[in-house]
Amino acid sequence: MEWDKLEKLLARYDEGETSLAEEQELREYFSTNEVPEELYAYKLMFAYVSREKKETFEAEDSVKASKAKYAWTSIAAMIAIMLGIYFFNDHSGTMQEQQVASLSEEEMALEQTKETLKMVSEFMNEGTADLVYLKEFNNTKNKIIQLD
Repeated sequence: MEWDKLEKLLARYDEGETSLAEEQELREYFSTNEVPEELYAYKLMFAYVSREKKETFEAEDSVKASKAKYAWTSIAAMIAIMLGIYFFNDHSGTMQEQQVASLSEEEMALEQTKETLKMVSEFMNEGTADLVYLKEFNNTKNKIIQLD
């Protein structure tokens, strides 16, 4: 690339007036090893931006994977709740019959609801472990924003 054209492009880039095609041209130029020493800072900057762009795409992929895992976890929780209700209602033993005698229908419904919600809570808490990837994504985003 000609020196004059390169200087004009860099001046426009610093002012934020370059097009995407011109920025791509600059990225291609600075990705080569033939960069003058006085422009080495630009080479480092473009290399950093390329590396961070790749990391951002990887972070987005991990977020999509965690959303899919969360969906499957919630489906499994619903199945577990339905099976629990089925077995609880069909296989009531003598101990439950004694409890039924001492509890009214409202109290029994409240206890069943508490047990069901506790089970759902345990399943949902397992899904929060994957949110660590979102924190890492935000840290990377904040680094990029601070450079501007």
